Amino acid sequence: MNSSAESFNNVGTFYDSEQKNGEEDVSDDDSTDFDDLEYMDDSSSEYSLDDDKDFFLKPDVIVADRRGYTPLKFANVDQDEEKLWKSTEDINAEVTKILVYDDIMSETDQNTNQNTDTDAEEDLEEQQDEEDLEKQQFEEEDRFEVQQEEMANEEGQLEEVNIFENSFKNNNVLAVLKSDVELYGTVVVSLLCGRITINGYKAPALELLSIYSPKGFNWISITPMASKKPVKDNYDWSQLQDQFSRAQLDNIRSNYDSQKDAVVLLQRNSSAQQLVNIFSKHMSQNVFPLINATNRPYYASEYLLNCLIQRASGNNTLQVPRAWSKLTFQPESRFILTGGKGVGKSTMLRYLLNRQLKYFPRLLLIDLDIGQPELFVPQTVSCTLIDAPLLGPGFLLNKQPDYAIMVGHVNIVMCAEQYMRAVRKLLVYCHSSSSYENIPWLINTMGYNKGFGYELMSLLINCIQPTDVLQIASTKAINNFDKALDHKNITKVVPIIYTTDEFKLDASELPKYTHHPLLSAVPARQSKSWLMSAKDLRYANLLTRLSAMLRGNAKYITECQPMRVPLSKLHILHLNSTDYTREELIRGMEANVVYLCKHLTDKEPVECLGIGVVRAIDYKKEQLYLVPAMPLASLSQVNCLFMGGDMYLPQSFFKDQGLNVANQVPFVFLIDDCKSSKSIQQIYHRTPGFLGKPANKAD
Repeated sequence: MNSSAESFNNVGTFYDSEQKNGEEDVSDDDSTDFDDLEYMDDSSSEYSLDDDKDFFLKPDVIVADRRGYTPLKFANVDQDEEKLWKSTEDINAEVTKILVYDDIMSETDQNTNQNTDTDAEEDLEEQQDEEDLEKQQFEEEDRFEVQQEEMANEEGQLEEVNIFENSFKNNNVLAVLKSDVELYGTVVVSLLCGRITINGYKAPALELLSIYSPKGFNWISITPMASKKPVKDNYDWSQLQDQFSRAQLDNIRSNYDSQKDAVVLLQRNSSAQQLVNIFSKHMSQNVFPLINATNRPYYASEYLLNCLIQRASGNNTLQVPRAWSKLTFQPESRFILTGGKGVGKSTMLRYLLNRQLKYFPRLLLIDLDIGQPELFVPQTVSCTLIDAPLLGPGFLLNKQPDYAIMVGHVNIVMCAEQYMRAVRKLLVYCHSSSSYENIPWLINTMGYNKGFGYELMSLLINCIQPTDVLQIASTKAINNFDKALDHKNITKVVPIIYTTDEFKLDASELPKYTHHPLLSAVPARQSKSWLMSAKDLRYANLLTRLSAMLRGNAKYITECQPMRVPLSKLHILHLNSTDYTREELIRGMEANVVYLCKHLTDKEPVECLGIGVVRAIDYKKEQLYLVPAMPLASLSQVNCLFMGGDMYLPQSFFKDQGLNVANQVPFVFLIDDCKSSKSIQQIYHRTPGFLGKPANKAD
């Protein structure tokens, strides 16, 4: 093994080429199970929430204090069994699809099937009538909610105090919500009695909902909803007798107004502990809170939940415009969401998805934003079936898309043609998939509204052929398109960038669509408040994906068991340049982030399955060691690695590598307490002579 591979042995490579029988031995004896520990935030950031005035707005009253503490264990935490990826030959797994034809059925079965056709049609009609009736009921409830909001605003009623009871056995908190509450952090919520809405989603009873409300975004609020008649209390309170005392349960039930209030069970989100840890180590801002202020009114509950709670003020939460709630979707709807930077496209996207889940069990999200995608990694376009609400930034869910295409850059100016080829291939996939038929589509686009942004949008509209175009306008003219994206203007666009026959626009083939001009609903920025920039969002997205590498008891990358694959089995590519040789690309991706892709032909855009970190390369044996940040079940499809482009392994990962690594890494610039979302940029100095000026100009 040469010097390069040896240097990574010092970083903590678990592979030992001299072990007997050629087996790798990875020891995790020094690791500690997270379920046996109380969460401790060891961030040394100077930004403490005790000094953050953006969140602490109004004091409340503690009704009940904490009685005890027992770590809460969740049975839903994924613990994948890791199998060493020794070579691509060992893991070639193909999925066999079994199709059942009429010829396979017996004659009796076929006759029975024909006789039941009439009954099936009648059942279908009855089901359609029930769905129409249910939709009418939903619409009536919406009108009633709007009336209640207007009455509350006119009367100026004082909000009642929310009541919290803390479990004496685990990390659960029982609450009666009489007014809106804001959250800062992550928590799991389930509705027991009454009705609540969370960012447009009307929660059904007993459904576990994971909420992510980090710093740098609008706070997530839980709102109790009034009803025309008192809501029946069908919950079996005996299920909580082993967690709360009889006095606590009596206090909750006696203060609950079934016509106005809601009772919820709050639980610590233990499944997100790896995510919280990695943000506290590698980001300077406290994206998730530090529970270190004992003078907080709900401190006991916040300590159990590891999440800050306060009465909603409306300054940092979403205020939904009336026009948003009037948008109606149909099974054949194709909505495109457009607007410049910072107008609130992501906020509206999540609200519409959450709201429409009341009418449709599934919706298709097509994400065409390569810079700040909602769910998957930057530099890709993707499509994902949404069957659960997005209660916070979507990328924090670490959800895998149904299909994703690699573009290779976050700047559309640098990859205009590559981007459109990837979009067209993605749309072909969506149209060819039967699972995407008869469900609404919601298409997210980039905030590029200047330059050739209008031409780009016209081409996207021409390719997608939507039924509706939502255009969000900002109060700042620089964040708006120069013209409206209506059908009349789009048909008059003269291409300047996309002039080849491959991207030729045909205005006659563009069907009519409805144009919805909307105003931005982004709350006014408070003084000295911190919001995530575009670069911060990409960095946070990367940290979220990298947290998926930490399986089991691993706390650092050096404690993760790598997968091994021969270099000869991999395509090594760079999307934006052909100037590099294969050997240069291999050396450049060592100890760095790579995109894991499925390569078919050189002429087509490649499918992206996820990302990973190249742990080490054995140049002598031509073996590559990878720590994947994606489901291991899909790793068998990976046969191509792409350089990360604008995505690099953060410098703090080299500095903080765990207790098992004692030596410093060579050629890495270390600064004490350096945690930043900004990559180190190299600035080159050009002499005055290079610019045609004398070196020493006389006065």
